[in-house]
Amino acid sequence: MKESEKFMPINTDEIEWQDGEEILGLPPGLQAKIIAEASDEVSERVDKFVRFPPGYTEPRHEHDYYHSTLVLEGEMHVAGKVLKRGDYVYGGGAGNWHGPYNYPVGCMVYSAGRAKKMSQIHRQEGEE
Repeated sequence: MKESEKFMPINTDEIEWQDGEEILGLPPGLQAKIIAEASDEVSERVDKFVRFPPGYTEPRHEHDYYHSTLVLEGEMHVAGKVLKRGDYVYGGGAGNWHGPYNYPVGCMVYSAGRAKKMSQIHRQEGEE
């Protein structure tokens, strides 16, 4: 992972959407747009948009990084709450199983992930 620039203005419309299954290891149907990916003296980080289609369910999972996730559009149903535009969820870290997240009307989020060694792959229950 390259060293982080100290200042990065980015026009996100110029970045292509990618297959979220490939990037995140989740079931097919979602898309991801990697905005920035770099490291600094503290950790490695990935900033991204993730777009979930209507009816998508993100299964219970864990991953090695911690994330701050902000809902930009639609709804995220998680832990008995309905999160809408401007709402936030924090979580992650190895061994911290979370989800499922449901997206009955679809959803787009901004997610900032950080870890000492970044891997975006989600492990689902029953996977090694």
